[in-house]
Amino acid sequence: MPDVLAAPYDLTAELAVEASEYHRAKLVLAAFAVTFCRWTAVSEAALSVAGRVIRVRVDDQALVGGFLESVQPIGVVEDGPVDLVIASLHKDLRSGEIRFVTEVPDATHGFVADVATALYELASFDGRLEDVRCIAPERRRLLDALAGEETPPSGIETLFLEQVRLRPEEIAVRRANTELTYGQLAWAADRYAGVLRRAGVRPGDTVLVATRRSIGEIVALLAIIRVGAAYAGFDDDAPEARLARIIGKLAPSAAVVDAAAAGHPVLRGLTRVDSWLPGQEVDADPEPPAPGNDDPQRTAYIAFTSGSTGEPKGVVVPHRAVTRLARTTGLRTRPGDHVLRMAPLAFDASTYEIWVTLLNGATLEVFAGRLPSARGLEKFFIEREVSVAWLTASLFRLVVKSRPQALAGLRWLLSGGEVVPHDAAAQVLDSYPGMVLTNGYGPTENTTFTTTHTVRTSAEITGPLPIGRPIAGTRVFVLDRNARLVPPGGVGELYTAGSGLADGYLGDETETDKRFGFFSPDTGERLYRTGDLVRLDPNGDVLFLGRADKQLKLDGHRIETDEIGALLVRHPGVRDAVIVVDRQPGRSHRLVAAVVVHPGADADPASLRTFLSTQLQSYALPALWAVVDEFPLTRNGKVDEKALIESAMPPVSARSGDRDVLVARQP
Repeated sequence: MPDVLAAPYDLTAELAVEASEYHRAKLVLAAFAVTFCRWTAVSEAALSVAGRVIRVRVDDQALVGGFLESVQPIGVVEDGPVDLVIASLHKDLRSGEIRFVTEVPDATHGFVADVATALYELASFDGRLEDVRCIAPERRRLLDALAGEETPPSGIETLFLEQVRLRPEEIAVRRANTELTYGQLAWAADRYAGVLRRAGVRPGDTVLVATRRSIGEIVALLAIIRVGAAYAGFDDDAPEARLARIIGKLAPSAAVVDAAAAGHPVLRGLTRVDSWLPGQEVDADPEPPAPGNDDPQRTAYIAFTSGSTGEPKGVVVPHRAVTRLARTTGLRTRPGDHVLRMAPLAFDASTYEIWVTLLNGATLEVFAGRLPSARGLEKFFIEREVSVAWLTASLFRLVVKSRPQALAGLRWLLSGGEVVPHDAAAQVLDSYPGMVLTNGYGPTENTTFTTTHTVRTSAEITGPLPIGRPIAGTRVFVLDRNARLVPPGGVGELYTAGSGLADGYLGDETETDKRFGFFSPDTGERLYRTGDLVRLDPNGDVLFLGRADKQLKLDGHRIETDEIGALLVRHPGVRDAVIVVDRQPGRSHRLVAAVVVHPGADADPASLRTFLSTQLQSYALPALWAVVDEFPLTRNGKVDEKALIESAMPPVSARSGDRDVLVARQP
């Protein structure tokens, strides 16, 4: 029985109650058991005392008195696994040593203090066990500190016009040989807003922006905001069926299109407005734009994410959420910075690139290439003297492995979208002293970033990077399955609150109520539940542990595995389907599709992949496939994901007559 950690404890002061030694021992055992369960997110603890094992089940709905009665200090002799070993010379267990057999990370930082608090609460409370929170008073301050700086609510237009007033002659956006100053950009957007109004766009409407990355894209976004409307990005790589569903939900009053998108079939029937092109009335003397009605609460944009029911969900993001991002001290660009503009507009990383740049007076450098490559980025960074860039964790890893010199000129690199490779981060900081690297975490529903963690030297990197602390206007909470606070260091689901929260999902009250609401009696705030499991480290930084559900991120894109499964079972040949994730150390996650088909059905991996490709983006298509008669189960009755992953394989081309087919090995 290897001990992971041992620590002394002394509960003499807290145990000063009028009770027998037997009852005091029950209190101590109960306090250790409840605290252990609060820290590890389990519902049962096995304690070893004097060679005997005492198993304590923690039922939060039980009354404290009934729970204490269930704790029996006598124990039994058994060979089963234990979590904690309590060594004490006292019958009431008032002091001694606690040894952790089950690993409890950072347990030396407050576990015993939380046990002391639990003991007091158990001796004092007569309500339900869920009210015994086991959080020592001095440690509550760590939880209270999980809040970013306060920022006054503001609209995008207000902050942009402030930059126009401060620096009208400085370059705001540049692509190839075309550039606009802040004054010219404001003037062009003002004129283009008139074009949109004449096309019928009114305050409160939504405009679809179906353009490639360009100066025209930026002019359109500002013009849409000037009109009082909201924008939504158009992902022309997405399948037509998905785009049609998105447009149906949006019901846009108009679509801004460029030459590349003009003929797209899903845009037929929409009022289309040609994108702004260089040379359109920007050489005239810029005139101060007229102030608009800039309500921080109105919608800025709508971004679509994967949905577990098979339907995309439109996240409705208000102005206040965007400007709180731009005003975060630890995220602000500065005048003179050249910031990479590369993320698709339909991807919320574009929110950071565009608005943090333009609302802080920096220059937006528009990457012209359709798909990024390490070589292309290196050339672009050098030509444009890019100083700030956001790269997905996957792209960051690729660049560091194949062409790290591409990053040499950056003063600040931000990454995220999935787990940032800490070895690559350390390599870059060693290679380029003075560079700052920020790990940014956050769901679309809380507007790009929720928490960030910044490092400046490789010495600060001792393992996986924390996701850090909340940005401005943001508060985060680590809650248990009952949405109650867990002690610092304890495992729980991350919930977020504050001005960054979206208003909900477009036209979907049911899904909105599942993810947004006043879930916790411990906070009293409207929350968004992220579905991410986290814990706090002793420094007060949030550590990402994994998903609580079946959602994941690949290449920065959020994917609901249930959405893929829901679509697969719509295929007439599929009886059942599950999607699992192959997680291999040092390698990007891969989706695995396991399907049970109807006897005699034409449902091989080739046809199923084709079926999915008409409804899902390419990044959401499973890389591995297994066709099974029945899903293998584990001893506890759950789908044996490990067995499915081991039996699946990538689809491979096999010549069959005059066509290529994809085949997968059956387990």
